[in-house]
Amino acid sequence: MTDSVTYSRPYAEAAYKIAVETNELDMWTDNLSILSRTIISGDVKAIIASPKIDPNKTLDFLNSFLTKVNPMFSKFISIMIENKKVYFLDEVYRLFSEMILDEQNTTIAEVETAYPLTDHQKNLLVKNLEKQHDKKIKIDEVINKELLAGIKISINNQVTDYSVRYKLNSMKEQITNNR
Repeated sequence: MTDSVTYSRPYAEAAYKIAVETNELDMWTDNLSILSRTIISGDVKAIIASPKIDPNKTLDFLNSFLTKVNPMFSKFISIMIENKKVYFLDEVYRLFSEMILDEQNTTIAEVETAYPLTDHQKNLLVKNLEKQHDKKIKIDEVINKELLAGIKISINNQVTDYSVRYKLNSMKEQITNNR
């Protein structure tokens, strides 16, 4: 387990527990999402890391990015700032999101295609994947022109590659190895 996951998991679990108990899951999801995208900026990290900036100013700075400031959420971020773990907000958000998906018996399928899928294709794919994995499936579509054609599906670190690029590389490898 990496350090970022080790440091982030207790915060993600606390955030999830608070969000569920206060019935504010959407607000926590939105705020964590915003701050996780904000915190990856080098400029933002430089501001937060500055020893000259008071932790309260850091909290105000981070709250300025939020559309809805919540006292409980602000206290949570304040604790992360005090413990110097605010840099792990992106990992906290990822783990938090996984907890929500687990609760909903849902998983994300990253689907790479050379061209965008139609709604009909997405619906058929979701139905097939839900049967295979016995879970609800949400598709995260990624367009990758280098696949040429076909599809590459990643679910829970399991990759199924039906792309033309993969088939061409396999044929090339077979030809090379059979010389």
